[in-house]
Amino acid sequence: MSIKSFWKNLPYLAIVPTNPNPSLIGIKYFNLDTFIGQTLGWLKWPTLIGMVFGAVAFIVATYFLVRYTRGFFAGRKIPKSWKLILWGVFITAIAEIGEMLGYYEWPNTGLIETNLLLLLPHALGGTLIGLGAYFLYKEIT
Repeated sequence: MSIKSFWKNLPYLAIVPTNPNPSLIGIKYFNLDTFIGQTLGWLKWPTLIGMVFGAVAFIVATYFLVRYTRGFFAGRKIPKSWKLILWGVFITAIAEIGEMLGYYEWPNTGLIETNLLLLLPHALGGTLIGLGAYFLYKEIT
């Protein structure tokens, strides 16, 4: 595929264009029957269960990481690397909730769901986990 044909076909690759004037909160557009603008049909329940499972899994993982950390370090100082990883997983759990809301509200996602619950927590959580892993590496080398 040449560059020229790619740019020519680019408009046809989009599923549904996003709303150019998004509202502040898009929860009023939440619809279980559609996912990223596509009708789900019988797949609406498996999709919802999968999205809820992903969000709950991150929340449960955060809970157990905090319990493990408290038990493992038991009064000792928790290293900065491990604190960064814990905060990164916690913030990513928030992003999973925003992901679920944003996909079901598409193309009318609100600014809060898109930025404060989806994009920023994913970027911040990933950065914190990466920094924590880097500091863990530095601790052992």
